[in-house]
Amino acid sequence: MDFPEIESKRAEALFKYQVLDTTPEDLFDDLTRLAAYICQTPIAAIGLTDDKRQWFKSKVGFISTEEPRNNTFCAYVILQTELLIVGDTLTDERFVDNPFVISEQIRFYAGTPLINPDGLAIGTLCVLDYVPRDLSSEQQEALRILALQVVTQLELRCNLKVLEHSIAQRKQSEDMLRHNAFHDQLTNLPNRALFIERLAYALKLTKRHEDYLFAVLFLDLDRFKVVNDSLGHMVGDQLLVAIARCLESCLRSEDTVARLGGDEFAILLKSIKDVNEAIQVVKRIQEKLKLPFNLNGQEVFTSTSVGIALNTTDYNQPEDLLRDADTAMYRAKARGKARYEVFNTAMHDHVVTLLQLENSLRWAVERQELRIHYQPIVLLKTGTITGFEALVRWQHPHWGLVLPQEFISVAEETGAIIPIGYWVLREACRQMRTWQLQFPENSLTISVNLSSKQFLQPDLIEQISQILRETGLDAESLNLEITESVIMENTESATAMLFQLRNLGVELHMDDFGTGYSSLNYLHRFPVNVLKIDRSFISKMDVTGKNLEIVRAIITLAHN
Repeated sequence: MDFPEIESKRAEALFKYQVLDTTPEDLFDDLTRLAAYICQTPIAAIGLTDDKRQWFKSKVGFISTEEPRNNTFCAYVILQTELLIVGDTLTDERFVDNPFVISEQIRFYAGTPLINPDGLAIGTLCVLDYVPRDLSSEQQEALRILALQVVTQLELRCNLKVLEHSIAQRKQSEDMLRHNAFHDQLTNLPNRALFIERLAYALKLTKRHEDYLFAVLFLDLDRFKVVNDSLGHMVGDQLLVAIARCLESCLRSEDTVARLGGDEFAILLKSIKDVNEAIQVVKRIQEKLKLPFNLNGQEVFTSTSVGIALNTTDYNQPEDLLRDADTAMYRAKARGKARYEVFNTAMHDHVVTLLQLENSLRWAVERQELRIHYQPIVLLKTGTITGFEALVRWQHPHWGLVLPQEFISVAEETGAIIPIGYWVLREACRQMRTWQLQFPENSLTISVNLSSKQFLQPDLIEQISQILRETGLDAESLNLEITESVIMENTESATAMLFQLRNLGVELHMDDFGTGYSSLNYLHRFPVNVLKIDRSFISKMDVTGKNLEIVRAIITLAHN
């Protein structure tokens, strides 16, 4: 190992002492005094080869502005890595041409290197005197032992500091992990786990103080998906952060706002007087959210639907309170968004009923619980029946007859409408073919509703064709009813699908006409055969009222 490499490693070894501040003067005070006492010298000193270190001494007034590596004697000791004794500096031939510079009065030097565990000399332990002299073998051995003790003290202090530093870093890492475990990384708000923990504590306070009232707010942003889809997820994340700061500004320091995930937030309002105080907070939030957010020069508007739940009910689990606030939020969203609803037990009963309905509905086809009621279609001029409309009903074994308005929306939401729709189509076509064979003199047709989800199925044409083949019903005898709003959701793809259905030979009826927003231009392009006027125009129609004029206009439009 060459000299530059040794110096580099020596500097590295001493750097840890410097950084960790492991060599305060009092650490060596006793050792230098002991060395001076054993060797019977007035001066003992410890020097480290660290450029930034001063000498340590046992005699008050001993001063050296030089570093050990620049001191001739210490340099010799370090290079030779063994005990070096100069009995008289004036007569020692090794230093005649290179006198010591610590003090011209010093005549005696004895020093031993400080060797670290890696075998590097990192400094010296010296004793000095003003008169020439020598050291006994016992004194020399004691000097070596004290030098070893100096290195040991350095290593112990260093290891202690390293351990303290490691513990501090570990504690910092644990604090960071704990923070990350209970906070949302995007918004730095408390997450669901921390919110539930604080909510549980609030419930404990309720058990101790019966008059303690608090509220949970469940917030869901309206149309947040539009922001993500149009401006990108980066802007969506920026919006979530901005909303987090906005929510914090609307609350007191003792309240908690948390991000539960996605675009859902929850707020715990502690120690409120009544529900009106919670409503005022909600209104303040909704008013503030009416203002645009400027995100990278892009103005973004949003609103939120809010559910409010109070601890007035005897709750035992914090999750139940959050669930009820969520239920109230969905009621607010269903009633028009950008509004709030306060939870009541009727909402929970409704949700439980819907869940039971959904679970039972998934087995309705397989268990053969569905029924079709056929509503005759009568030609007013002759009074003869020209066909039937298939209307699905659900004969539940416990609830009895369930009408469409009670389960169709659930079937649409869960996707169960697709197998139900195809079952209705198959059964209606089979029944119509049976009637045609029984009454061949009548040209009867069957009308069946197509749900929006069915209409969007890529295999719709194939499914209808297969049903017609299985039942033996001519395509001309089948009328498919599609609502105006479904057609208008995506006019290009809807038009293509309508033409494919027409090519099968079936008739197309636009159902609920008058409630949607189709323009005359689209009406002209759609290959529909019949317009079905929505019942709202005729159920309570006054012959002298505006409804009659609207009906006449629709009829004229259809004929033209």
